Amino acid sequence: MSQNVDNTQPSKERFNLPRILIILLSIVGFGIMAYLTFIHFTEKSSVCDISEKISCDVVTTSIYSEIFGLPISVLGLGYFGLTFLLSVFQRTKAFYQTIFYLTLFVLIPSYYFTALEAFVIKAFCILCETSKILMLLTLGTSFVAMKQKFGTVVRMAMPIVIAGVVIAGVTYFAQTSVVAKKDYTPFVQALNEKGVVYYKSYTCSNCKKQEQMVGSAYKKLNSVECHPKGPNGNPQLCLERGIEHTPTFLIEKDGAVVKKIEGVQKLEDLAEWAGVPVEKLEE
Repeated sequence: MSQNVDNTQPSKERFNLPRILIILLSIVGFGIMAYLTFIHFTEKSSVCDISEKISCDVVTTSIYSEIFGLPISVLGLGYFGLTFLLSVFQRTKAFYQTIFYLTLFVLIPSYYFTALEAFVIKAFCILCETSKILMLLTLGTSFVAMKQKFGTVVRMAMPIVIAGVVIAGVTYFAQTSVVAKKDYTPFVQALNEKGVVYYKSYTCSNCKKQEQMVGSAYKKLNSVECHPKGPNGNPQLCLERGIEHTPTFLIEKDGAVVKKIEGVQKLEDLAEWAGVPVEKLEE
């Protein structure tokens, strides 16, 4: 005669192999997310900045690296940190169910970011994808350890998958809502006529924010790439101009710097600083 298993009772093997494996995966994942968070805020070059197409720097400083101003890597820290704490302190067999459904919920938006890397950013972050492999291993380990029928798991997982898809959709709209829909070409042309030069770095998250505000017209702005690995990089000119932070705007006349302003600028403030009529923003 079969007996019902009470998942609320403490597991006899508190630190069996599946639990230990999940602990190790969470520690490695937490370390990766901590490193990605560090390079996001410090804008230092990462160890996986291999090329323009394989670069953690490009991905972690893109406009898609944040949601509501919070770096995605910080959310990853939260996931791996929570997984570690549950692994250590939740001493019940229901632990594996918790880990499985939590990981499934987090994985759906994670692969939305993989799609962005492939089709939008067109660059891959090795460490980001490694973290997703760790999550897949966590998912597989918890699935095997919780010993539930496949049909039962699928039935319980469907609402979680739907919720994950909804979160991915909300994330997309949150990330693209600040992109300029208006054509600011007349404004950019006026900046160029005033001698404004935009100094930027392809790994600079604030540069991406500034470019979002200007929209596609930013490509017409007189600009200098300060990162040596960036497209047409000219770090020597940036050093000569005393560029310490990006983005930086300079007004140059006859090779001399007349005015300088650093950081992300509202378009109205940039117009006032450059002496461009605000009406140019409305044309």
